[in-house]
Amino acid sequence: MGAVIYTRSARPNRRSHEEQMEACERLIAELGYEVIEQFHDVGKARPGLDQLLATVRDGKASAVVAAGLDRLGRTFDTITHIMKTLNEVDVRLYIVGHGQVNLPTTPEFGIMRALAEYEAEHVEDDITR
Repeated sequence: MGAVIYTRSARPNRRSHEEQMEACERLIAELGYEVIEQFHDVGKARPGLDQLLATVRDGKASAVVAAGLDRLGRTFDTITHIMKTLNEVDVRLYIVGHGQVNLPTTPEFGIMRALAEYEAEHVEDDITR
């Protein structure tokens, strides 16, 4: 089974990217998947996410792994769109520290969404990402 990794940083930050990658790779190994591709974005532009979604639509991956739900998107609508796309093609979403995330049945989803939106509002305060 193949998994793809998605990482994102608000600003160029090699350390953040590497930490996200390592956490995702550990989870993938624990789950028994093989990393087949990695996607990374910096800033607001999301070409890596678009490529990831194209990859899963083409049936090339059975799982997506990200270090945090906020890495995928900062708004409820964005995250919901991504999760619906994954559900349509029967691709599982795993978040480091939370395991598999489902829409809308995962109770943690609302909390994770609220945290992602809070972080989006305070991104200027965070100089590490």
